[in-house]
Amino acid sequence: MCEEILTLPELIKNARVSRNGRKYFSSEQKATIVNAWDQSGMSAAEFCRRHELVVNVLYRWRKDAIRGAAMSIKHDGELYTRAQMEALRKENEELKKALAEAELDKRILKKKLELDAQKRGLKRFV
Repeated sequence: MCEEILTLPELIKNARVSRNGRKYFSSEQKATIVNAWDQSGMSAAEFCRRHELVVNVLYRWRKDAIRGAAMSIKHDGELYTRAQMEALRKENEELKKALAEAELDKRILKKKLELDAQKRGLKRFV
């Protein structure tokens, strides 16, 4: 699914349009538009007027990109929603706790073995 490289006007012109005239853009297209605006040096109003976009939407796309929302930021080629990220964080915390408990159990067992070895050693000499 390699998208051909389009100029910004072509990208906007070829956007998917609903019956009521609303344009829909993919995450990559949104990122491309936001980057083009950042590099243009134009005000948001001027940029949007030239490319028939809505100013508030452009600001929202930029905010989402900065925040790292699933809309535009890729991590190792995969997109994650907030709910997925929260589930991953929760799972990570649970795994950290389980690892800490296992490490503590290991230390307790090691100490017990050392004490048992010392007791056996002392009994031999007594």
